[in-house]
Amino acid sequence: MLNILFCDDDPFFLELERKAAEEVIRKDDLPVRVGASLRSAGEAAAFLERHPGRYLVFLDLDFGPGKPNGLDLSAALRRRGKGMQIVYTTNHQEKAMDILRSGTEPFGFLEKGTDLPRLKAGLCRYMRMALRRGKPEEETEERILLNLGAGETVEVPLSEILYVEAEKHISHGITYHTLNGSSLTVLGTLEKEGRRLGDGFLRVHRSYLAAKGQIVAVRSGYLTLSDRREIPCSLKMRSEVRRWAAGN
Repeated sequence: MLNILFCDDDPFFLELERKAAEEVIRKDDLPVRVGASLRSAGEAAAFLERHPGRYLVFLDLDFGPGKPNGLDLSAALRRRGKGMQIVYTTNHQEKAMDILRSGTEPFGFLEKGTDLPRLKAGLCRYMRMALRRGKPEEETEERILLNLGAGETVEVPLSEILYVEAEKHISHGITYHTLNGSSLTVLGTLEKEGRRLGDGFLRVHRSYLAAKGQIVAVRSGYLTLSDRREIPCSLKMRSEVRRWAAGN
C-alpha cells in the first residue's frame, strides 16, 4: 500500500488536493491511502514519527518569508523515512529549474491551481509512477547528463522525461520535455540521443522521441502522453507503437 502525505501552508489548496486525490483513488481503484494533510514541517515530522512507512509526499515549495522552504523540509522528511518520494507543488516553474540545477533529486513537480481536471491528472500520474517504481528513493536511478552550454550542465532522471523534440529553428538543436513542464534545449541529434536514452524510448516521428512508459494512447496521427500532451506519430511508426503498447 502506498501512502500519500500532503504538506502545504495554504489550507484551501491543501483541502482541494486531498479531495482530488481521494476521488482519483476511488475512481481508478488504486492501492493508495491518504495518510495526512499537514500545514508545517513540525506536523509532518510528528506524523511520520508515529506512522512510519512508504510515502509519496506532495510538498509546497514556498512556506512564506522567514520559514524553511520545501527543499529544507524535504531533507527533514527524508530523515524520517527512507521510502520518501517527494513531488514539489509550486506556481513558479522557474523554481523547478533551480531545483534541478541544484542537484536535488525530486520525484516530480505539480502545478498548483484550481483547475480540477488538471490537478487530478497530475496527482494520478505521480501515484501511478510511485506504484510502478515500488522502490526506495535512495536506490540508484538511471539519469542522463545534459550540456546546456556556457559550462552549465544538469542531470535529469530518465523517468522524468516525456519526449525529445528536434528544433526547427536551431541547427542541431534538440529539446527535452519533462514531466514537470520544463524544456531543456541542447545541441545534438535525435539519432545520438536515442542511443544514449536506450530501450525505454521510441522514435515515433522524424522529429520526436517518446518515452515508452509515458504513452497512453495512439490516434489520428498523434500520441497522447501521460500529462495529456500530444505529439506527432508518423504513419510508419503507429503500428509499431500499438504493437509495443499491446505487449505491456
